[in-house]
Amino acid sequence: MNCRITVRAALIGVVAVLICAAAWPVAAGESEKAADFRSAKTIFQTNTRYDPRLAIAVDGVIVHRHGAAFEGAFESWRRSGFNVGRMFFADSDASNAYWTGKWDGTPHPDDVERDRAGKVVKCAGVRPYMLPTEGWIRHLEEMTDKSLAAGAIAICPEEPLAHVFTGYEKSFQQIWAGRYGTPWRPQHASAEARFLTAQLKNELYIKLEKRLLGRTKRFAAANGKDVAFVLPIHSIYSNIAAQLVAPLGTSADIEGIDGYIGQIWTGPVNWALGCYDSRRKSFFASAYVLYDYFTQLTVGSDKRLWLLVDPVEDNPNHKWSEFAEWYKHCIAAMLLMDEVDSYEIMPWPDRIFLPGYGTGGGTPAPEDYRITILAVTQVLQEVTAGGKWSGREDSNGRIGVAIADTLMWQRLKDPRLQGVYSLFVPLVERGVPVSSFVMERLADAAYTSRFKVIVLSYESFKPTEAAMNVALADWVRGGGVLIVLGEDGDELDECESFWWHKLGFESALQHLLKQVGAEGAQNAPRRFEAGWVIRSAASPKRFADSGAAETTYLPLIELAVMKSGRAALERPGSFVMRRGPFIIAHAESSPVKVTGRLVDVFDPKLALHDSVELGAGRSGLYRDVSYVVKEGRPVLLHATHRLIWQRYEEGALRLKVRGPAGTPAVARVLLGEGQVPEITVADGDGKKVGVETTIDGNTALLKFANSPGAVTVTLR
Repeated sequence: MNCRITVRAALIGVVAVLICAAAWPVAAGESEKAADFRSAKTIFQTNTRYDPRLAIAVDGVIVHRHGAAFEGAFESWRRSGFNVGRMFFADSDASNAYWTGKWDGTPHPDDVERDRAGKVVKCAGVRPYMLPTEGWIRHLEEMTDKSLAAGAIAICPEEPLAHVFTGYEKSFQQIWAGRYGTPWRPQHASAEARFLTAQLKNELYIKLEKRLLGRTKRFAAANGKDVAFVLPIHSIYSNIAAQLVAPLGTSADIEGIDGYIGQIWTGPVNWALGCYDSRRKSFFASAYVLYDYFTQLTVGSDKRLWLLVDPVEDNPNHKWSEFAEWYKHCIAAMLLMDEVDSYEIMPWPDRIFLPGYGTGGGTPAPEDYRITILAVTQVLQEVTAGGKWSGREDSNGRIGVAIADTLMWQRLKDPRLQGVYSLFVPLVERGVPVSSFVMERLADAAYTSRFKVIVLSYESFKPTEAAMNVALADWVRGGGVLIVLGEDGDELDECESFWWHKLGFESALQHLLKQVGAEGAQNAPRRFEAGWVIRSAASPKRFADSGAAETTYLPLIELAVMKSGRAALERPGSFVMRRGPFIIAHAESSPVKVTGRLVDVFDPKLALHDSVELGAGRSGLYRDVSYVVKEGRPVLLHATHRLIWQRYEEGALRLKVRGPAGTPAVARVLLGEGQVPEITVADGDGKKVGVETTIDGNTALLKFANSPGAVTVTLR
């Protein structure tokens, strides 16, 4: 289906100039921001000292460095005017100081994660993953104290996670016996042992998070400082791919956590996709599902979310051309999450902007790619929350796929995401917005009311308590439509120690069907007070096959949507959303045409088009500048990061732009009718900077050396 989308040019209340918030570092005469990490719209993390080639003008920098080199790196960014937070590994001994005994004089070999063979599990072969014992937590508390003493305005313990194929450590065996009151059982012994192992590791990391949170907040209160506590975490789906367990939904109600960094890049997107067996592999669909999970974890709460995007990854077998394509899909998927407007624009910028790395075939990255990244970063700095779908009904009353942290606890057969991605990907492929429904948020009525349809199967995960099923039943009573898929009777269902057996039920599924009055129901909608229940024994795994999805799954979704009071399910095969002046587009299975006066942000030349058509499998990001084309005087259309201000006075247009040294700035400017302007560029000391000018119709492309101290462009 060829879907034509026309973008409305009129923007209510939009002025003809583009003025961005003041950026860090702040120069004299510019409005200064308070050192509040929670207000940072854009951030990045680095383990290097300040380098002008890395000085992207973001609102905050996170120094991720361990050992003695931390303080020097941290202070170098502070001296350069940046708000600085501290990130450290919560899951692994990066400096090998704790487990070897360098920290406290006592080696701790029993606190490192070990597999079934007793082998230490290491990240990249250099640092061991840790069990959150009392000793390891005290080590991280000391790290937190040193970070706070150094002036960190945020504490970010990264990746509080553990492997579910470990648990053979002596320390863990002792903790198991204390927690469950039974002798330790290895995770490989049974499905129940695997579940209990993962559950305990999850609890240990919740304890770790609470301890570090308490340490941070007590320091802040005692010293009259405002310090944010932020958890950088991986998505539940990429964790499944890597056989990891982490508190995600189970951490959502920890009081005092200020927010999360949703760590997504091409690696996790592809890892998750590799655990899904289907004839059609959609990178965009996988990225969409990962970004959505974090959105659902935090939306409507008091927790801030920074979505991360990485223009590269560590895998040396990929080329820059692959990274560039994946980056576009990640940006499109990320920006379709319109309830989020804060971002980690990249981790480790040195892999992109500095020489000496093997990334992509050699660094720095190609100049055109670096320009595109900075053009996108300008968008991330400007874009506001809220969006409107083009050419379709609004997404209010969304479709949700129920999910819980226990997906990481359950022993799943390969491919491990077959029963979960099969509920998401067929919808995304057809251009249908679908979201994770985070079961741990069932008690939040404001959150559950966002959904009109929920799809649920207990084949891949189990609810941790009967209250979850009761809350689902209450949601249906209130008018929701619940699709219940699959059968019961797996190994966990048969474990008599779980809550459903104690309540007299053979499975969690049987208990749920009792709550919603759907016992014995099959393939027909059943009324349940103000809502509906649709029951099918079809296993979600079947829907990875496009034919089964088309004949069985999509009709169920269509029926549920109509029972919810909406029109028939729309399947445009594409996504187009407007967020202020920005248009995000992805053609998943059908081409899509976007019209307007469009600056192509992904084009390093910032080309201007009257319309753009994307073929299936392509993503686009555009600034609609229809509202300035009749200004009759020069005006900036788009520039690479970061536009500080734009002014038209005394017959001249002046722009102030800031960015890293070594990567040229690019600006597309609309010229006044018949005008060929005199263009000058000067640095902060007034020294002239060379500029390349390319006239294209009534616009000009300017290219000039940028500077962390900013440069001023004048068109007279």
